[in-house]
Order: sequence, then structure tokens, then C-alpha cells
Amino acid sequence: MKLIVKKSRIHGKGLFAGEDIPWGVKIIEYKGEVIPDAVALARIAAGSDCIFELDKDKNIDGAVRGNEARYANHDRRKPNCFVLRDKGRIWLVAGIEGIRKGEELTFDYGSTFYER
Repeated sequence: MKLIVKKSRIHGKGLFAGEDIPWGVKIIEYKGEVIPDAVALARIAAGSDCIFELDKDKNIDGAVRGNEARYANHDRRKPNCFVLRDKGRIWLVAGIEGIRKGEELTFDYGSTFYER
């Protein structure tokens, strides 16, 4: 799947579709260093914003040995992706309307990350 990282209107860099992506397609796995909660909380306190909860006392820090998935930005109103946790892995999946070539990939980070 062709994905492009470039400047985002939402925040910093963003992840964009380099081709049309039909709904339901697993786009990219969120990868990075697997760390316990204590380490994740310390990194968040220091300003890290690429940490994703995986399981009890397991988190993925996409800034360390991560991939382009960490550039998918937040959109509460009209995200075009959703998150799928599957067998110890986290995937970004195209939402019901699919994603057109050139669109930025977004998902709802949740109310514990952003209140709105």
C-alpha cells in the first residue's frame, strides 16, 4: 500500500494515502518499542505523543523503532480510519467511506487523549 508522510494541516506531519483505499482494508500496522505503563507514563510526561496502549501494562512507542503509522493524526468529527486490535497487534483500518488518494489518514484518539 502506498502511503506518503508530509506536512499536515492538522498537526506537524501527517500520513496520506498514495492510492485509493477501500473500506475495511488493513492499511498499516502501528509499530514501535513495546514498553510497560511506568515507562510510557514517564515518556508522556516528557512530551512523547506516539504512545499507543496495547494491553495491560503493554504500550507501543511509535517514536522508537516505529513506522509511518505514527503520523496518522486525530480527527474526532470525521475520521476516515479506525483502530483494530488483533492478536497483540494494532492496525489502522479504512473506515466505511474508504479513503481517496491524497487524503490524510485520521482516526479518533479517544477522549482520554483529546476531550473534543
